[in-house]
Amino acid sequence: MNIRKEDYVKATSDIFIKYLFGMDTKESNHLVLSFINSVLKDSDFPAITKVIQKNPFNYKEYVNDKLSIVDIEVEDENKKLFNIEVQSTGDTGFRNRALYYWAKLYVSQLKKGDQYDRILPTIGINILDFLLLPELPAYHNFFMITDGRESEFVLTDHLIIHFLELPKIKEKEMSSKMAGWLLYFKAEGQDKKMMKILLESDEDLRSAHEMYKAFNSNDKLRRYAFAREKAEMDKRYFENMAKRREAEGLQRGLEKGLQQGIEQGIEKGIEKGIEKSSLETALKMMKDGMAVDLVVKYSGLSVEVVKGLVESE
Repeated sequence: MNIRKEDYVKATSDIFIKYLFGMDTKESNHLVLSFINSVLKDSDFPAITKVIQKNPFNYKEYVNDKLSIVDIEVEDENKKLFNIEVQSTGDTGFRNRALYYWAKLYVSQLKKGDQYDRILPTIGINILDFLLLPELPAYHNFFMITDGRESEFVLTDHLIIHFLELPKIKEKEMSSKMAGWLLYFKAEGQDKKMMKILLESDEDLRSAHEMYKAFNSNDKLRRYAFAREKAEMDKRYFENMAKRREAEGLQRGLEKGLQQGIEQGIEKGIEKGIEKSSLETALKMMKDGMAVDLVVKYSGLSVEVVKGLVESE
């Protein structure tokens, strides 16, 4: 495969993950089963023995939509639904997005007139190429609904969300099958030394490597992966630009409002000062016995105000 390193599609590309785990083939089904079981084992859940692809990879479905969500949905022999998604960029806000994605998939199972017992337990597995949970040292964390006081009591097995943070895992942590998979996603196409170690130790990773080479040898798939990456970068650029402009507009609005407030305050202060000076002048003129019409003329006060002063005197 005579492709420059910078022209390789990264193994964390969502379209490659879909190609790797979402093809309705014996090899792809075996690899996604291997990956899911590695995650389940690391979190002390029982292994599964079978997967059924719910939305198999179809290049033609995605080629005209460069921003659609590309994920993997499989059902196991126990009627549990697994959703695998990869995210290359993000921040702590993805915590809520992950719950939203889970909820959409969970609710989408129920059609009009269906009973609630038809909904399958739904397990989300998120492969993240950024830090989502900096407060937690582990590279694999998972969440369920538990009682606020008795944390051992789980309300239901219908909601489980796993987060696998690639930046947290180190080379020395090749202690489990799941660690091998995560190191593979980091090293494939990027780190030959690490890949040599991984390929020597794991047959499943050797199969994944062969699929990676096949993917990158396909010009259409590679171009599409880069087009998706560019579209996503453009989307983030315009979103960030919109946020900056909104913030700048808000700041300018605040500054303008503050300036207007200051100017209005000065105006009112001046008006108050002028009014006080005029009243003092009018009082002095009346004490000197000047007529009301002359006091009005020289003080600038209204006839009503001057007459009021006369009456108060």
